[in-house]
Amino acid sequence: MSTINKSRVSFLLNPPLRQLSSPCRIVSTPPSSFRIANLLNEPRPSTWKIESAVQDLISVEFHESGGLASIRSQCHVEGCTTAAVSKGLCVRHGGGTRCTEPGCNKRTKRFRRCYLHGGFIYCNVESCKSKAKRFGRCWAHGGGSQCANDGCEKLAVKGGLCWTHGGGCRCRVLDCGRRAYKRFEFCCEDHFTARDGLGTFGDDQVLFD
Repeated sequence: MSTINKSRVSFLLNPPLRQLSSPCRIVSTPPSSFRIANLLNEPRPSTWKIESAVQDLISVEFHESGGLASIRSQCHVEGCTTAAVSKGLCVRHGGGTRCTEPGCNKRTKRFRRCYLHGGFIYCNVESCKSKAKRFGRCWAHGGGSQCANDGCEKLAVKGGLCWTHGGGCRCRVLDCGRRAYKRFEFCCEDHFTARDGLGTFGDDQVLFD
């Protein structure tokens, strides 16, 4: 009885029929998903062709297996419903890795350090000293996502929209659309500084307390 070499390209790209958990159901790899014959007839197939075929195989395997089941558990701290990150705990209760800077207990971002202590990379645009946000670039050089509003080319903030189209955090005082800050208790700077001695906003109504 001959032994099949499962490491050969011909085996990887032409998998045999596979019996699933149900004894009466056999699923084969759809021939329309690949160009196996043409690929194997080439003396040296192009890299992108091989990668494409392998990716198709992965997609079929994922489809047949039903995807990955979610097994993430909740934080073990009583009353906490946040998903656990590591050691059975969420980030707030000690899960995840911590910054290696002495005395710092913040969660790491990069290089085993938090954002404040060097856990970041710089923008890859020459002579730019800003920190990269996305795609290796800072905000000013395109390191962000575009506003979801049709025809708008501005960068999106919180909510997927730019400031002009309603993105970002707004002042919680009713009818005030100015930018809000956490350090100002989610109000704009003007309404925060205009509070009375009781910490209220006078006759202005707030959207939430």
